[in-house]
Amino acid sequence: MKAKIIITLSFIAVIAMMIGCTKQPYYDIPYDASGNVYITKISQVTANPVTSTMTSFTVNGYFPNQKSGDAMKATVLQQQVPSWNPAGAKQLLPVAGSEKTITVGSDLKTSVTYTLTEASLLKVGDAITIVFSGATDSGIISIVLK
Repeated sequence: MKAKIIITLSFIAVIAMMIGCTKQPYYDIPYDASGNVYITKISQVTANPVTSTMTSFTVNGYFPNQKSGDAMKATVLQQQVPSWNPAGAKQLLPVAGSEKTITVGSDLKTSVTYTLTEASLLKVGDAITIVFSGATDSGIISIVLK
């Protein structure tokens, strides 16, 4: 009986050591063709403050993981009560007709211009979120009408 317990514990210890010594990556790190770690810059989305005296505003983005000529989509989101649940709570949903397709330039930058009406910025204090989405990069910015 004692021998069975010792053999079982030894077997468990050997298995634990084998598993503990094998390479187990916790997350995937991108590597280039030479096997070096490939680290890119992060995307940046900026805009000047938007005021009620303006008729339109421009949002600029830098997307280092996109390629020149790639198409991205820019969409305006706003807190709205969903049409499928009129009694529900407000959710961040796309503004109708606000999606635009934009092209990434050779400098990996892009921009999109919205009028205040297109972006549903009608009165001071209105807030929106603009989301850029592409095949390999994305960005987000919140804007409040001042």
